[in-house]
Amino acid sequence: MGWLIGILLVIAGAIIGFFASRFWLGKGGHSASLAAQLEDTKQQFDAYRRDVSEHMATALQLSEQVTEIQSKLSRFLGESENFLQSEKEWQQPLPFFSDGTMKQLRQSNLLEPEPERRKTSEGRHDEAPRDYSEPGSGLFSPIKPKE
Repeated sequence: MGWLIGILLVIAGAIIGFFASRFWLGKGGHSASLAAQLEDTKQQFDAYRRDVSEHMATALQLSEQVTEIQSKLSRFLGESENFLQSEKEWQQPLPFFSDGTMKQLRQSNLLEPEPERRKTSEGRHDEAPRDYSEPGSGLFSPIKPKE
């Protein structure tokens, strides 16, 4: 009977070992999926880090370009301001009348002084303007009673 107990103990140990190994391997399978997820997350993080570094490099390059364009614009505006402030021959004001016309105007002012021109224009207030005709014509002419 000693050998029967030994065989039963071996069979019971095999059954317990089978279930124990399934339990531990099931846990180990979960550990393997966690390790795979960890590797996938690491790869995603590395790709994200590369994207961020590329973005920062592009932003730095664009910032340098903006600074360069701004300095060019500042130089251009300074040169334009200096050009506009410098006296040029073509920037001198042009007279409205030619020299001959200006001489005639000055001479006419000397021949007919200012007060005399005023007297002649002020003395004619009692006269009707020349563009009105004396005898009324048209619809609004005053009707004179017949005598």
